[in-house]
Amino acid sequence: MGILDSISKGMPVVDGSGKVIGRVEEIVPPNEKAELFEEAVVSSEPDLLTLGLNSVFGREPKVPELMARRLFHSGYIKIDARGFLAGDAYAAADTISRVEEGKAYLSLTRHELSTQV
Repeated sequence: MGILDSISKGMPVVDGSGKVIGRVEEIVPPNEKAELFEEAVVSSEPDLLTLGLNSVFGREPKVPELMARRLFHSGYIKIDARGFLAGDAYAAADTISRVEEGKAYLSLTRHELSTQV
């Protein structure tokens, strides 16, 4: 049983410094077809309209390409971050160290999540 199987929507997420940084909004298992997706993305030349629509309504996860590849391969959780101006965050399955007492604990801090590749 993978760590993502023990996580549920709405569960608080605690970062590596011990702070609650938000709640689980979405759980996405590893994608067996990630290579096919990557090939399609790399081989297509999106037009400006598509790029604009994706940035506003876009596909998940809304992260740089290298990070998206990692998240697709490992599976991830989308975190609805706390705070009025806080943006959503994404944590790859391998950055979730444990699930205890109804909380998901990460091995990274909130800042480190945005730089995971």
